[in-house]
Amino acid sequence: MSYFGNKDYWIERAVRNIFADYGDSVSVEVKNKSLIKYGANFDIDAGVRETVWTVGGNETYPIGNNIDVVVSTNAADTQQVVIEGHTLSGSDLTSVTQTATLNGTSNVTLATPLYRANRMYNNGSTDFAGTVTVEDNGTSTHLSVTGNVNQSLKCATALSSTDYWIITALDVSVNKTNSANVDFEFQIREYGKVWRTRYYISLSSSAGGKLYQLMPCIIAPPNSDIRILATSAVNNTGVTASIHGVLASIQ
Repeated sequence: MSYFGNKDYWIERAVRNIFADYGDSVSVEVKNKSLIKYGANFDIDAGVRETVWTVGGNETYPIGNNIDVVVSTNAADTQQVVIEGHTLSGSDLTSVTQTATLNGTSNVTLATPLYRANRMYNNGSTDFAGTVTVEDNGTSTHLSVTGNVNQSLKCATALSSTDYWIITALDVSVNKTNSANVDFEFQIREYGKVWRTRYYISLSSSAGGKLYQLMPCIIAPPNSDIRILATSAVNNTGVTASIHGVLASIQ
């Protein structure tokens, strides 16, 4: 166990907990990487549990490396995009970052098909003219970027086989344009298992937003899926959420 440089008590405690609970010695210093996953969903309907992402509803997760195309709704989009995700081999996930050049409304095949798609952003010099999506064989959507936002807004991700995520804070908000109470669920799914709700937050639009510091930290193990869901009391509710933490690499 090698993280003692910063002397942050709760991160140091999480490093010790990982060794005690999983038997893995980890370091946050080797990779030296913070990770924030931010997402938005601007149209949650009453009583429907939806992921905080711009696609709406909940992602249909592939069981293999089936995420294979990127495409725009506008023929003018020919920018290069960067796509971050994971491939699957056996039960192990491997991080992959790749680029692709859009060809308007024609599908562009990814050089490396993905098991999980976590983030996409515009790597060109002009805003997107249409909506750009990363898809599973042209059917299920896994990332979406609209217009001049130029980056996916998806409060969900996955972890490689060599990384733990020490989660230090959760940040949620409710759009004040619609008076609503919203329940947020922070969930982790270990490989081959079911989703577990690990933190639960209720928030009203009158409160706006709130940052929750986690002491102790929540630990997401390797090969996990992570997401935040939201359920509103009324239709057409807008929400945002983010997950904050640091990656700890197995040594």
